[in-house]
Amino acid sequence: MSNYGNSSFWLDQDSNIDVLTGEKLKPGKDLVKLASYQRAIGNFVNIVTGENIPVNFTGKDSYTDGKSVVIGSDLKDSNFDSAVGLALHEGSHIKLTDFNILKNLSNIIESQLGSCEDEMSRRDTIKDLINIIEDRRIDYFIFKTSPGYKGYYHAMYDKYFNAKIIDKALKLGEKNENTWDDYLFHICNFANQNRNLTVLPQLQSVWNMIDLKNISRLDSTAEVTDLAIQIFDLVDQTIPKQKSEDQKSEPTKGPGQTSGSPADDGSKAEGDEAIIQTESGNGNGGTNGSPSQLSEAQERQLEKAIKKQGEFLSGDSKKKTLSKKDLKSVSAIADSGVTEENVGMGNFNNGRAGKTGTTCLLIEKLTSSLIESGVYSDVLISNDNYYASRIPGHQNNIDKGLRLGAMLGRKLQIRNEERTLKTTRLPKGKIDSRLISSLGFGAENIFQTMQTQKYKSAIVHLSIDASGSMSGSRFDKSMMSAVAIAKAASMTNNFDVQISFRSTCHSGGFKPLALIAYDSRYDNISKISKLFKFIYPGGTTPEGLCFEALQKHLKSSAAELDSYFINFSDGAPYFGSKDLRYYGDYAIEHTKKEVKKMRDKGIVVMSYFIDGSKYDLNNFQRMYGKTAQNIKVNELMPLAKSLNKMFI
Repeated sequence: MSNYGNSSFWLDQDSNIDVLTGEKLKPGKDLVKLASYQRAIGNFVNIVTGENIPVNFTGKDSYTDGKSVVIGSDLKDSNFDSAVGLALHEGSHIKLTDFNILKNLSNIIESQLGSCEDEMSRRDTIKDLINIIEDRRIDYFIFKTSPGYKGYYHAMYDKYFNAKIIDKALKLGEKNENTWDDYLFHICNFANQNRNLTVLPQLQSVWNMIDLKNISRLDSTAEVTDLAIQIFDLVDQTIPKQKSEDQKSEPTKGPGQTSGSPADDGSKAEGDEAIIQTESGNGNGGTNGSPSQLSEAQERQLEKAIKKQGEFLSGDSKKKTLSKKDLKSVSAIADSGVTEENVGMGNFNNGRAGKTGTTCLLIEKLTSSLIESGVYSDVLISNDNYYASRIPGHQNNIDKGLRLGAMLGRKLQIRNEERTLKTTRLPKGKIDSRLISSLGFGAENIFQTMQTQKYKSAIVHLSIDASGSMSGSRFDKSMMSAVAIAKAASMTNNFDVQISFRSTCHSGGFKPLALIAYDSRYDNISKISKLFKFIYPGGTTPEGLCFEALQKHLKSSAAELDSYFINFSDGAPYFGSKDLRYYGDYAIEHTKKEVKKMRDKGIVVMSYFIDGSKYDLNNFQRMYGKTAQNIKVNELMPLAKSLNKMFI
């Protein structure tokens, strides 16, 4: 099982083996996995912020626009926690940061500091200061309100702030020129316990002004902005003006400090400050002697780390993009509620299965966008697919099914009727007026009761084998029957139908696939005519594996509900992957076990074995019980009679 650090509980199991070749897949885009990441991160953000903030992949470099959180597509086990931390950070900006202040920053600065020759440079510097302070303010808020998510923030800090080269530079007293770039470096790394507040003039004062351990005193972005402007005004007075690029100033003493004496930098942080400070370094506050110089390679390494911090602070953290096509596909997968369900777990005999089981793709909703994406071309034909020529024939069969369903629906109208049962000559109840005259002759039982009886609500789950061996008339007739039942149910009160298809696919590795294509509780009957023509059979028969994935979508029978499960299949269960060999007795017994789970819920199970041999029928009845029937696909009347008997 994959290790996702803080997030292992929330995510689906990963698979990186191509079961057809047995080879490890090259790193690439598992669109289902990306959709799973998106869903999980979205849950985190919405839980922590208490707001419904969209989480999207980007087709360009990331930024937070005050409305949505943008994530990159290079998500994997090793960086998922830091990605969650970054998403939570960006989400808290949306919740807590006033972006209108940043838009109006130039006017705010001019009102407090007046005009200057280089207003652009001044504004950019103050904006950097705002970003540094605002980040600490909002991170502290999340730490206090959602302490269980600290692990994700620590992972984020490790990625953007806790680089060893940063620690080394601080310890050596690097970045000691009297420039804004060097001031921003040290201010940005105030939370690092290797900070040295003596390396630049007024740095101690800036530390005192920000006061990390009391950062919660800042209630708004407006207060952060005022503080940033004050810090800029203080530090800017110490920076030489009109300094050439190749000139360097010697570090000067800070206020009230003697040369070489450490500042009171609060290295031994307690309480609130300790929460938002990183845990890197030893807290010595830097060295007092002449610092050693970094090598040229270390200088380049440091500049890369500083650039990375700057991108984080400005909200421009570089995130790998998705193509427009992949963006559409991930969106389609998310809209269809695709999940990965662990199935077939257990230690089984004969080496036919392992302890790990396998992963079944469960598509909870069929959508036009999912078909058009081509992600599941193993079972869904798109208009530009090789098998697109089959679409008109499929449409014809569906139309026939709708017509048959209309006829069946008229027969099922009896379910809409109420029956009144009158019981008379009772010792109590409502007086039967016809019996009053008998009172004088010693009669006492002159009462009656009236009972109204009606059919309970019903839900039917129709599951169709969409393996390759079902191709042709078997699949056509099964589809026709399922469509007919759905149509009949749409004409009947309190009668709901789900239709699912079982197959396999190669998207993200070879896996069983269960597609819930129709649910009358949410879908209009027109969806069948519009979308079912794109469904076609292929792959193997992961019977029980798909049933296991579908279990959570099956309603138990209850006092006011009759639940049915109807299966159409043409053979024994079979699925083969590197992790799982699913065939023979094991597959039969596993399917039998999943059918028993249904019956334990009070679900009435009926299975139709299509054009199978007597030998295969015996195994079929092992799985589904003696009620399993062998039917001919060209004979719909026996099917209609058995269904009518079941429903009425």
